[in-house]
Amino acid sequence: MGIKDFVQTAKEAAVIGGHILKENFRKIKNDDVEYKAKKDFVTYVDRLSEERIKDFILSKHPNHSFFGEEEGISGNKNSVYRWIVDPLDGTKNYINGFEIFAVSVALEENGEIVAGAIYIPILDKLYWAGKGQGAYVNGNQMRVSDRPTDRAIITTGFPFRYEEEIDNYLKAFREAMITFSAVRRPGAAAVDLAMTAEGVFDGFFEMKLSKWDIAAGSLMVEEAGGVFTNFQGKKELDGNVVAGGERIYKILFDIVQRTLV
Repeated sequence: MGIKDFVQTAKEAAVIGGHILKENFRKIKNDDVEYKAKKDFVTYVDRLSEERIKDFILSKHPNHSFFGEEEGISGNKNSVYRWIVDPLDGTKNYINGFEIFAVSVALEENGEIVAGAIYIPILDKLYWAGKGQGAYVNGNQMRVSDRPTDRAIITTGFPFRYEEEIDNYLKAFREAMITFSAVRRPGAAAVDLAMTAEGVFDGFFEMKLSKWDIAAGSLMVEEAGGVFTNFQGKKELDGNVVAGGERIYKILFDIVQRTLV
């Protein structure tokens, strides 16, 4: 099998998870919400979405490894192929009935992301990318934006679980507000990255994310002609992210260097 086959699996898996999210949207009750940690929630929908995605992927690729946010690693743990899945990115949005949430599915080969898909169910937008194959949304090829700085919109996420980081983060947020035309916060990193690749947003920065939040989106930004790095300027999925078109990325990276490093 080649990358196109893997991309197809990622697309189908993301939609399978997305259908679970649609079916259960606004049906969550208070008793359905569990705490994984302070300000970090999970529901039966996260788990059901991951289970269905895992079953589908391993039926297609039984010799691969699977790494999901909720249940961890399963499948062939010695495989060079590992699927990295967030079955519901934006759980707090989902719990509260806010329509911005997504499913993220990526394939890692020997440590490199080679295929990925992100599905935003309520918008019915399916994003996908393959290494060297370009990035697409609903069949249309994506390119990162090239807007001037004074028209650029930056997207971000708040470090709500890491209160010790808030003061420095607010310095970066302030600089971004002054430098660019606006700052947005959808509440799901997969959405941030997909829409940065699409050119809706011009750049994105966030800290202390998990690998499943950003694996698929990192590939999309790069395949759409953009730049994705950590805070040290390296192409590593360590949870700290700066991304965007080359020019906006450089400006945003400089802000991060001055405030968060």
